Amino acid sequence: MRIWPTLLLVACAARTPAPPATIEVAVTVDDLPAHGSLPPGVSREQIAERMLGAFRAHHLPPVYGFVNGARVEGLPEGEDILRRWLDAGNPLGNHTWSHASLNEMSVEAWLSDTARNEPLLERLDRGGTWKVFRYPFLFEGDESAKKTAARASLRERGYTIAEVTIDADDWAYNRAYVRCLAAGEVTAVQELRRGYVEAHVSELRYVQRLTRALTGRQVRHVLLQHIGALEADRMDALLTAYEAEGVRWIDLRTALADPFYEMQQFRAMKAGASLPYLLLPGRDVHPPPRPAGTEERLDQMCSAPPRPP
Repeated sequence: MRIWPTLLLVACAARTPAPPATIEVAVTVDDLPAHGSLPPGVSREQIAERMLGAFRAHHLPPVYGFVNGARVEGLPEGEDILRRWLDAGNPLGNHTWSHASLNEMSVEAWLSDTARNEPLLERLDRGGTWKVFRYPFLFEGDESAKKTAARASLRERGYTIAEVTIDADDWAYNRAYVRCLAAGEVTAVQELRRGYVEAHVSELRYVQRLTRALTGRQVRHVLLQHIGALEADRMDALLTAYEAEGVRWIDLRTALADPFYEMQQFRAMKAGASLPYLLLPGRDVHPPPRPAGTEERLDQMCSAPPRPP
């Protein structure tokens, strides 16, 4: 008689699905204090507050926001948004002054643009946590010598490079979202809101497989987002979906301490890409195919004037 409870517990345990494996992810946000155009009736402050509210609700550790000083200079509320970011416990990082492309400039001019951002960051955050750098467009240089020189100079100046593993082109969804809202295309807006979350979950799963193929283990990930209207609208839903995948939130510096981020490749590329894709050339890793044409499809949404009723 006494054996039945034990057997029952074993049977129940066998039917209970195992919890998903823990995936460590750091959230980062580019283009502070403003990215993209605004939907009708939405302010830059509202976008920032909605993102910060989602971070608080999900108990995220400090989220780095990467700053373009030129956007602050051209926006009356820009510096206030940066101060709100800091007051919420989130650090700032350097994203160059003008969102400058290293592929289109000399190393000297590009580093000068990067240095121009520093007085603003130093004034706002005297603790020095801003010495973290994110390449605009993820462009690291279209020539090997340029790429090597830029990275070496950044490190000499005390910067940590904020690499990325998860990039699902959120900026392209945001652009289409604002366009469709302005056009009153309700069905398209709902499709974009749903598609943005689904695309980011799909990219998380894909990059999980890709980094395992590269390293043979679980790595810590860095998610790239922008401070745009759609991101603010769907941040809570995105964080919830990631948690359902088994994500545990970590801060950026903890993520970058993973030895995976030491696997640098110095081959120059004209395109920007997250680190796992940059590491593929020359390695015997063959990831499954990914759907193409997302950016082109999003660019076409709500781009034509609506048909008359």
